[in-house]
Amino acid sequence: MIEMRDLHKSYGTTEVLSGIDITLDKGKVLVIIGPSGSGKTTLLRCFNLLEIPDNGSMRLMSNSFDFQRGQKPPSQDILKLRRQTGMVFQSFNLFPHMTAIENVMEAQMTVRKKKKREARAYAEEQLRKVGLTDKANAYPHQLSGGQQQRVAIARAMAMDPEVLLFDEPTSALDPELVGDVLGVMKQLAAEGMTMIIVTHEMKFAADVADHLILIDNGRIIEQGPPQGVLKQPKTPRAMQFLTHLGAGTAVLPEEDKPPST
Repeated sequence: MIEMRDLHKSYGTTEVLSGIDITLDKGKVLVIIGPSGSGKTTLLRCFNLLEIPDNGSMRLMSNSFDFQRGQKPPSQDILKLRRQTGMVFQSFNLFPHMTAIENVMEAQMTVRKKKKREARAYAEEQLRKVGLTDKANAYPHQLSGGQQQRVAIARAMAMDPEVLLFDEPTSALDPELVGDVLGVMKQLAAEGMTMIIVTHEMKFAADVADHLILIDNGRIIEQGPPQGVLKQPKTPRAMQFLTHLGAGTAVLPEEDKPPST
């Protein structure tokens, strides 16, 4: 179970998250959408405390936190949480001097303290799951962007996380490479991996999400099953955003349509 209650985060006088409430059951997929600058990535980074909220509370599996401005949770509690979460970034973040399999092995040996032989065997299994067995000994510069992102997913999975976090994992990819990465993520969802995903891929969101939230100006303005949010948004702002993306069948009332140019 994952819960956030009345979560707030500010940078100086700018409030980036304002009163966020989220509940997600284990084995489910939460997709977060919204315009650029809406607070999506900040919210995602709060789940593994790469960003420390100012106020509110969070529970992620066995980890519970109550936040107060100016107070950081104990380091050991943050490390425990991060051992149970895997994060996949936009920009892959692979070690350029290591092969694909070495990238997947590294955290297992340094964080999980696995022996090299055990880490290698497990890394081979994760690379098989993402369809990259034949690229195990390739260096990042020898891989396409989509292949690098799949190595990053294999690396995150190799830590046996309770939750996988994805920050717009296809945004840096050429369009023809997106499908391979989304295919891996769909398979993870089908296997029951708990995932929280920030994305602009609306069709993917509709296919894979159990719960979808639309965030704007640091607030959740729509949430629910993806078909409901995408096809029948209730607020003019949600209609405007989704119509602009070409998602759903929402049509803005005349008074709420943006001016033509």
